Amino acid sequence: MNVVKGSSGFAPPTAVSVTIGNFDGVHLGHQELLKRTAARAKATGTASVALTFSPHPIRFFSPQARFYEITSLREKASLIAAFGIDTLVVESFTGDVGRMWPEEFAREVLARRLRTRYAIVGYDFTFGRNRSGSPAMLGEIGRELGFEVEIVPPLVRGGLIVSSTRIRELLLAGRVREAEELLCRPYRVTGTVITGAGRGRKLGYPTANIQYAQELLPLPGVYVVEVEAGGGRHRAVANVGFNPTFGENSLSVEVHLLDFDRDLYGQDLSVYFRDRIRDERKYKSAEELVRQIEKDVQYARGMKLSARKEAGGRKQDPAGAGWSIG
Repeated sequence: MNVVKGSSGFAPPTAVSVTIGNFDGVHLGHQELLKRTAARAKATGTASVALTFSPHPIRFFSPQARFYEITSLREKASLIAAFGIDTLVVESFTGDVGRMWPEEFAREVLARRLRTRYAIVGYDFTFGRNRSGSPAMLGEIGRELGFEVEIVPPLVRGGLIVSSTRIRELLLAGRVREAEELLCRPYRVTGTVITGAGRGRKLGYPTANIQYAQELLPLPGVYVVEVEAGGGRHRAVANVGFNPTFGENSLSVEVHLLDFDRDLYGQDLSVYFRDRIRDERKYKSAEELVRQIEKDVQYARGMKLSARKEAGGRKQDPAGAGWSIG
């Protein structure tokens, strides 16, 4: 998949089928848009395009808002590519596009720059200055400009509409299994292993301290996770929190890989959150903490993890050979 910075720099070789959105999380609802766009492009001989925006419009309209993106632009691009999209156009929302009225956006960006023949958008899609454009309005404008608009209805799971907002709320509440269902993959945190205090090794449970890049971390606590390390995916236990037993106050992510004793310092790891075990709590002694860690590890070993298809239809490795704790 090609990634193009700005629609003005994109010269499509043919007319396009385009889907438009922020695609934060690339969840089940987004995936439906991407699948329909790729299918429409294949059936009509058009190029498939996903148009997204950076920075997220919320950062543009409400820069002081407390807002966490689920996926980085790089991860978003990787996930979108798995659905067979030909080109991802990343439009700057701080430039002219963010100030365009709906008719101007449709005429300039969709019709002239992208050569849109088909536009596939969600039921709640808004566009143009002050978010004044609606899917119905886009359909009317499209008829004037010569492109068709398909409006995709909401996707409902558990009686609620699948949305990025709902997934953020689930992760911030520690409900990672429910978030996984809506993402169709476990939530992932990535980062580099850095030197920690070394207490875990002294306690018999060495941990890898992750210098994470994500804005959004699940609710502090202890989790069953899978970790990509050493060429494979390993079962592990992770601690997201502040290490209150030892009086620390900075948020950290630490993982203890089960049945794994290789050096990981300086390596980049991906941590996949599969289940929440418990809250983080303060213990009276290191010995009491070790006893609890033993219970956490046994829980992680005994938990059955279902294999889940990732974007593009690939199956994840089921429960791997290792596990970790924080």
